Amino acid sequence: MLNLAAALKVIAISAVPFLELRVGIPVGILSGFSPGVAVTLGVIGNALQVPLVIFVMYILRNFAQQVPFAARWLARADAAARRHHHWVHRYGWIGLVLFIVVPLPGTGLFSGAALANLMRMPALPTALAMAGGLAVSGVLVGAVATGALTVFDWL
Repeated sequence: MLNLAAALKVIAISAVPFLELRVGIPVGILSGFSPGVAVTLGVIGNALQVPLVIFVMYILRNFAQQVPFAARWLARADAAARRHHHWVHRYGWIGLVLFIVVPLPGTGLFSGAALANLMRMPALPTALAMAGGLAVSGVLVGAVATGALTVFDWL
């Protein structure tokens, strides 16, 4: 039986920026969910951010174009994006998935959305790549959390 309060806790934690899957999935496992259920709840919670993040990046870009120094920076970023358009066109969504999956500081959902916005990737492929990256990342975090918790149980 699914404990609704614990499930909502995992979803809510996973929806909080910077906590996201890294905290939500271990909390789900510690709450008694199987790793598969914890990963699913964590990915659902984290995926709730996707449309909001894409929208916020769109608004920030439009706002930044009104600020002179930011507009100059965006113009340079757009020029670089045009120079590398063939790479973005060819590997854009796969690269975005990998960028979101890699668990390094500065990568993840928000940085991926900013990168997609700078590269002028369309919203639907961006959203699908972000969801795919979250799913793969969720499985990886679940595997690491399960292994780490198993080690702690063994000690």
